[in-house]
Amino acid sequence: MDLTGIAALVALAGIPVSVLVAHWQKRTALQQTQALNRAARETAEAAHRAALAQAEAGHRAAREAALEQAAAAHQAALAQLEAAHQAALAQAAAAHQAALELQAAQAAAAHRSAMAQAAAGHRSTLEVARARDQVELERWKREKRSAAFEKVHAALDEFRTAFLQDADSDTLARIGFDMHGLFHAVLPFGGLSLAEKVGWLSRTCAHLARRMRETPMNETERQEFWDSEISPRRKELTEAMSRTLELAEQNRTANLRRVNRRR
Repeated sequence: MDLTGIAALVALAGIPVSVLVAHWQKRTALQQTQALNRAARETAEAAHRAALAQAEAGHRAAREAALEQAAAAHQAALAQLEAAHQAALAQAAAAHQAALELQAAQAAAAHRSAMAQAAAGHRSTLEVARARDQVELERWKREKRSAAFEKVHAALDEFRTAFLQDADSDTLARIGFDMHGLFHAVLPFGGLSLAEKVGWLSRTCAHLARRMRETPMNETERQEFWDSEISPRRKELTEAMSRTLELAEQNRTANLRRVNRRR
């Protein structure tokens, strides 16, 4: 039905056309308003959706940027930690190496000190042993020296007794022959000078024994010869023996002091 038909029906109903027109206009305006509202709502919704999409895109972009920044910061922190770790390892290795070198130096120094102490102790032990050996050697020499000197005096006393008591020439010759070995008995323990004095007396006694066989002497001549020829030389020999014994005793005492100091 068109507008003419609608107007006819309205006229039949007794409704004024102006009212109908106004109502129609109102209805049309409402429809237009509703359409505009729908359009505005749709536009607003589209704008809202677009804004949400844009906001979500911005949020994603910001989150991704934040994540990238966080990842970069994390990587940087890891790199710093790794660098610090490497530096700490290097410092620890250097400190460990320094400690090892210090320990090695201390151990070497301790070893050298121990070796030096051991060497010093060994030298001291050797010196003590040598000093003890020297003391023992001096004791043995002293005994041998005393025995050799006593043997010389005993031989001279025997020869003197036999000579002054007018013993036979064979007895004097035997005693004189026995005195030949006195030089070699005294030489190792009294030295050459002392041994030569003993040798002179031995030769003189042997010569005197031969002389008594060829040219006998009376008691006075024998006493005078002994006092003038033999006694002075024997006195020199006795004094030399005393000096030798005194020097040997001084050496023995010094060696004993060294041994006692090193104990």
